[in-house]
Parts: sequence; C-alpha cells; structure tokens
Amino acid sequence: MLFTSYEFLLFLILLMVVYYSIRKKHQWILLLLASYLFYAIAGKMYLIYIIATTLSTYLVSYKINALQEKQADYIRENKEVLSRDERKEYKAAMKKKQRTWLTLCLVFNFGILAVLKYTDFAIANVNSLLSLFGRSKELPFLRFALPLGISFYTFQTMGYIIDVYREKYSYEKNVFRLALFISFFPQLIQGPISRFDDLKKTLFSGHPFDAKEFSFGLQRILWGYFKKLVIADRLLIAVTTIVGSPKEYQGVYVLVGMFFYAIELYCDFTGGIDIVIGIGQLLGIHLEENFIRPYFSKSITE
Repeated sequence: MLFTSYEFLLFLILLMVVYYSIRKKHQWILLLLASYLFYAIAGKMYLIYIIATTLSTYLVSYKINALQEKQADYIRENKEVLSRDERKEYKAAMKKKQRTWLTLCLVFNFGILAVLKYTDFAIANVNSLLSLFGRSKELPFLRFALPLGISFYTFQTMGYIIDVYREKYSYEKNVFRLALFISFFPQLIQGPISRFDDLKKTLFSGHPFDAKEFSFGLQRILWGYFKKLVIADRLLIAVTTIVGSPKEYQGVYVLVGMFFYAIELYCDFTGGIDIVIGIGQLLGIHLEENFIRPYFSKSITE
C-alpha cells in the first residue's frame, strides 16, 4: 500500500477518526494494530519476519538489562570487600556476556535481512563461477520475497539494542510498546530511522486533537505529494527518455539528464520524508528530520 495510493488515504482517514475518538491512553495500542494491519496488507507472511525480529530484540534486551542489574547489585553489595582489580575483572566478565548476547541478536536480525535480500545475488555469483569452470548445471534461484521495510526496521532494532547495551537507557519492558516502535507504519517504507529514547516521548503518550499541528501536518503531506507526483514523476519521464535512447540524445542532453536525475532523486526521497513526517504530525508524533539539503552536506555523516 503506497503512500500515494487512494487505499492508503482511506486507511489514514479512518485511522484519524478512530485515533481521536478513543481515550488517549489507548492510542498507542490502536497505532500498533494499524501498523500490523498496514504490514499484513503488504503480505501476511511478512509478519513472521518482523515478529521474529521484535521478539529476538526484546528477549536479548531483557537479558542484557538483567546482566547489567546483576552487575550493579553485586558491586553495590560487595563494594567493601572487592578490590579495584576484582571489580574491574568482574565488570569485564559481565560485559563479555552482554556482548555475546548483543552479537547473537545482531547476527540473527541481520541474518534474516541477508538471507532474504542477498541469497539470489550470491547464487548468481556462484553460477557465474561454475560457468567459468565449464559447469553447465546452475543452482536454482530461491526468489525470496523481500518484506516491506525490512532494512529500515532491522537497522532501527540495531540502534535500540546497541543503546541498551551501552546503557544509554533501560530496555522497554512492554513487548507491545517495543513492537510499535519497530513497526510504526509511517517509517516502514523509507524511514526515518529513529532512536527509541527520542521517539518514545511522543509515540506512547496520548495526544488530544491539535488543529494547528494537524494543519501543519496536512501541509507537509501535500508538499510531499507535490514533490513526488508533480516534480519527481515528471522528471523521471525525461530521464528515462534520455537514458533509453543514447543514440538520439547525446552531448548536452546527457548533462541535462544527469541534472534532472539529481533533482528527481532529491524530490522523490524528500517528498517521501515530508509525507512520513506529516503523517506523524497528524497523529501528534514528532519524527526526526533526516534528509535536509543532502547535496550541500559537508561530510558523509551530515
């Protein structure tokens, strides 16, 4: 279900009506149900992967937090008898256990992403090597369907579990709240990837209807639609025409095509981010700006 489809607009309107009709303390539950419905519409089987990622992240964050609390309690109870070297040695041993759990979680979550996204790519390379050695028989492609937004929610869980490991904040005790953080539907298609401690401030707190915030969100969405549908899609036609007919379009046309492509790419991505942030504003939820003037950035990080 694309953000630019009529089906999504109907989905969003119905969500808005129910969202501001129920008690504020139940709004996050509605968002979780809506997010999983949004995901199920894209493919019911995809739910298996996002649920598996959510559960692995929850269980490992719980285990890491338990080890951290055990360490703190042990040192507090034995601070009078432990030497400085003994405390240091104990902390190192506990940190190693936490790091083991962290590694298992990252390998599992990124393993799902790697298998689904890169298996056929690996098979293609193996087949190419086999052909070099005169082998005519090729390995069959598995053709896994790639779940919606798997790259985004995998990296988001990575940020969360690493933050818990580094003790930037405690783990989320409610697995359903963590599930909402991972599956929040506006972010699934193209981000932004959010930090848990930033997003939870508005994701789980109830929101009364705010006409001013709602109007700002609506304006942001319309601006995003304009950039995607009017600018990006029109420029894509010109770019495709130039690239598709290299004999007819040469010289200055190639330069024009490159310029149009840069603008098309910018408007397509920023338009999508505008829509996502605008949807968040409609719900009273503030999402991070992550695509501000990328062509004028002074570093890769920026």
